[in-house]
Amino acid sequence: MTLSPLPTKGEDGFYHPTTENEIIALVKKAGNESLEIRCRGAAHSMSRAIYTDPGQGEKPLPNEVSEQKPPKGPNLNVMFDQYMALTWIDEKKGIIEVEAGIHLGYDPEDPTGTSTLENSLLYQAFVKGFTLSDLGGISHQTVSGFLMTGSSGGSLWYSIDENLLALSIIDGNGTAEWFTKESEEFGAIVLSLGLLGIVSKVRLQLTPIFNIYGQQITYPTSPADCPIDLFGAGSAGKLSMENFLKQTPYSRILWWPQEKVERVVIWEASRGTAMPVFDPAPYEEFADNNFITNVEQLGASMIFTMLGNSKFGIVWKKLQPSFAEFRRLTELSWGGKFFAKLMAVLVTGILKVIGFLLTLFFMTFKGLLDALYPTVIDALQPLTKKGKAQLFMDYTYSSLPMDNGANDILMGTEFTEIWIPLTDTQRAMDLLDKMFKEGKFKATGYYSTELYAGKQSSYWLSPSFERDVFRIDFFWFSTNEGNPAAKDGFFSQFWEALKDENISFRLHWAKFLPEYDFEKWAAYFKEQYPRWDDFMRLRERRDPQNIFLTNYWSRHLFGKEKS
Repeated sequence: MTLSPLPTKGEDGFYHPTTENEIIALVKKAGNESLEIRCRGAAHSMSRAIYTDPGQGEKPLPNEVSEQKPPKGPNLNVMFDQYMALTWIDEKKGIIEVEAGIHLGYDPEDPTGTSTLENSLLYQAFVKGFTLSDLGGISHQTVSGFLMTGSSGGSLWYSIDENLLALSIIDGNGTAEWFTKESEEFGAIVLSLGLLGIVSKVRLQLTPIFNIYGQQITYPTSPADCPIDLFGAGSAGKLSMENFLKQTPYSRILWWPQEKVERVVIWEASRGTAMPVFDPAPYEEFADNNFITNVEQLGASMIFTMLGNSKFGIVWKKLQPSFAEFRRLTELSWGGKFFAKLMAVLVTGILKVIGFLLTLFFMTFKGLLDALYPTVIDALQPLTKKGKAQLFMDYTYSSLPMDNGANDILMGTEFTEIWIPLTDTQRAMDLLDKMFKEGKFKATGYYSTELYAGKQSSYWLSPSFERDVFRIDFFWFSTNEGNPAAKDGFFSQFWEALKDENISFRLHWAKFLPEYDFEKWAAYFKEQYPRWDDFMRLRERRDPQNIFLTNYWSRHLFGKEKS
């Protein structure tokens, strides 16, 4: 086979291949020159989980989500914005083949501006009467990134695994090979963190289109008022948390456990027939007006940034990207022309002055903001009055990813995602309730905690391998000071407590992992996965020169630096 000419490195630091042969050429270049090669999707994983190591003497990237630029150096970082075609193999059966770079939905943060709703997988499927069986909280990801990191939606009924037929992946020798569900190594290949090769193409059998119908209600967590027995085994007329997750087709709970806040936001939905005459009422995470939504998110950004930091100067510096993003969004929502730009600058300037004064005041009297915290959250997330639930009915691509409306900069949210056996749901909830009550803000933080479920998987490194799971996301606002994954960081208290209580858990590979005691945690992870050794033997065979392995992954998987 004659290789295509090698793509040149773009000014953005990425290689942008347009064909599978060009990807193979890049892999061979990495092998011949003893370089690393990694691929990015929508950059919703931790940056060091995505990219290569930096070059010698170059500064490493901050380990954050939404890091759009690769590290400097000779290693190869690839972006698939020019490799995102969708081909219909069988329109009647809904079988498609897509290139690795296609986004599930619209990615508003795509630095190349290539992503649109119309060229997304979900929209192209929708036009033909199909969809995917389940989606995560957002749909910005590329299909390859979603699969490679083991992402999934909140359901014990459905999974995107049902749609996956086969994928083509290029190994460390530059060989492209198709793996189907019947392949012995399929379970290793699908969720392989980019360590077994570069995904080139994916073949899917889509689900016939359906609409979703649901509601969102905010309840107090007190036993008398909450419709779910959050911490018990359930009773007559009240489901336990485990049974609620089992009986609800799609669900997500946001738990605000802080003293005097104590509420849960229950989002639940089910499938319904796609009616011929349909007037959708989409789920609205914020206001149904773009400008008001942006104001709400800017206000939340200011509040959480003040709560998560100790000095005025640091807070004000960290808020500048939020003001810049607010101005950009306002300009776009008002048409993007000269008058819109002028008004966006004016409105942002006014809000900046107000924000400066509020920030200066509350950072001077820091205790006052803590005292007002319950009132602030009550305004941001009020309890639902009886009969006033937010009802929604919508197309799958639009409202099943319920967090698509949250801006990645204004509402920058990072987290560790803990997957626990579903049968340990009550034990985990009891432990968290105890920790939150005893630790107060040190344990609760100032943000919510997300609770949902995941269907068991056959993929060897899936956190739900061979078991249904209860998933807990401990949120961390991205502007908070400190490293939440450090030994004394916010997340470590939960990892250590679960381990001490012998509640086994696995972590979402693309989110925060422990940044301490690497050898201990690598050994712990190995214990949690029955086919760990099989995966690692396959890795050695498919990547003999370690061109896909980075220091980040070597530390977390093997407990040591890459040799």
